[in-house]
Amino acid sequence: MNIIIKQSDKQILDLSILKQHLRIEHDHEDAYLKEVISMATDILEKNIEKPILKKTYRYIFYNDEYANTKRIPIPVSHVTSIISVQKILNENERESIKYTVENNRDKTYVITNGTKYLIEITYIAGITDNAEEIPKDLQFAVLQIAKNIYECAEEDVLESKYIKHIINSNRTLYIN
Repeated sequence: MNIIIKQSDKQILDLSILKQHLRIEHDHEDAYLKEVISMATDILEKNIEKPILKKTYRYIFYNDEYANTKRIPIPVSHVTSIISVQKILNENERESIKYTVENNRDKTYVITNGTKYLIEITYIAGITDNAEEIPKDLQFAVLQIAKNIYECAEEDVLESKYIKHIINSNRTLYIN
């Protein structure tokens, strides 16, 4: 199970840009529009298969084949740091274990000596935490997806040929 335990309070797209694009001059929908930006970001991140803004994740391996293995794949790309690797002794007890990290293209692996216990890995992943470093095509995609969400467009929010191109060009490819 992979869960987000902390994420940036920043947004990929500035609220004023979305409001200008939608030609909204009032402020009474600002909270809703911020949620629309968050939803659009989530949709894009799921489709390009990587987080844009850095997030802290906790990954628990319930599958015995992974818990006993020595090479554990992290399910999210763009891992920037591993915070901890622990074996889960019981519900309240964890013990740190030695590990190394292997990066293979966009895939990250945690290498351990193996254990009969479940393993919990806490890590940070994402392209950036700085809004100025976010690629413009990704900002444009969030803007268009947010526009479609706000306008409740009949067209699927991902059906635009431009959005499809942005998603495909930013999608993580795994070649074995």
